[in-house]
Amino acid sequence: MTYEEIMSLMKSKKNDIDNETLKFFSNYFFVAVKKGVIPTNISLESLIENALIFASKIEFYDENHRIYKEYGEEVKGFRDPESKIIFIRNNLEEPLREITVYHELHHAVQTNPENNQVGINQESNVGRLIMEAQTQYFAEKVYEEIHDVKFAEREIPSENLRMASGGIVVSKLHNYEMYDNLLTKIGIILEVPKDYFVFLNYLYNNNLGLKLLEEKYKEAKNKYQLPYEFNQFLLYYDYAYCVDLLAYQDNPDKQTILNGGITQKYEIHPNQNLELSLKNQLYNLSQIDGCCFLNLAEKGGNYKDFAKYIIDNQKRNLAMQYIATLEDQKSTESQNKR
Repeated sequence: MTYEEIMSLMKSKKNDIDNETLKFFSNYFFVAVKKGVIPTNISLESLIENALIFASKIEFYDENHRIYKEYGEEVKGFRDPESKIIFIRNNLEEPLREITVYHELHHAVQTNPENNQVGINQESNVGRLIMEAQTQYFAEKVYEEIHDVKFAEREIPSENLRMASGGIVVSKLHNYEMYDNLLTKIGIILEVPKDYFVFLNYLYNNNLGLKLLEEKYKEAKNKYQLPYEFNQFLLYYDYAYCVDLLAYQDNPDKQTILNGGITQKYEIHPNQNLELSLKNQLYNLSQIDGCCFLNLAEKGGNYKDFAKYIIDNQKRNLAMQYIATLEDQKSTESQNKR
């Protein structure tokens, strides 16, 4: 479907849509069609209708707006369920300003109208990290496609990202860099591109997306002899998400987390009450990084690419030394065969 055809379809669904909102909606759906992330059993028309249930207008606001006064200067975007307006903080620098539009719109499109839950996150926080990570990934992908640009990967010290020090986060995104780093590694383990996670989050009915993800994980678990069951695997990542979220939003434990303390217990997954802290967040991610790297290396997986995204500095250095040693051994064996 062409860009013009998508614009016409948008107008047929909402004939009073303003030009700016029409442009952003059309950009989003054009890229979704172009990238082939929409499941074949879901029509573009139904996705547009779904988006309009939760978002029918884009509005940029300044420091005098009620949204700014209510949510503060840290909030970048907000979908108001009553007015169906996506509010974007006007003083954000580009490209983050436009990317935030697509982020909030992507949430709207992937929201289940029966219960207002987003994507595969239909039960508690199960899969929440993956849901949020693919949202930011696809929002930035839309911007790249529309503006014909490519963002370069960056190495970001972990302490710059509401994380404990002692790590490096590799990501090319402008927001949620840690989430993107984790999603990259999950994709390597499951041997799928990031677009696969976008695809899954449209399949929220009957938790189909989550079920397909579990099937894909079980294949990888058997192939690489991973020690984690599916729910435990997701719990590590959803723990990281919850720590980051509480360190971002205004809540009684925000400063506790930012100051390196330990919070009260939170139910992350059903019957999983855990204390939250930046130290435990980094420890959990370090443990799963180390385990997955070794299992990929021993069972023929893509351990070389995985190593670049290991967050903990010490474990990443050990992984690089391991790779260098293997390369030396292969080189020696090759020379001996000559």
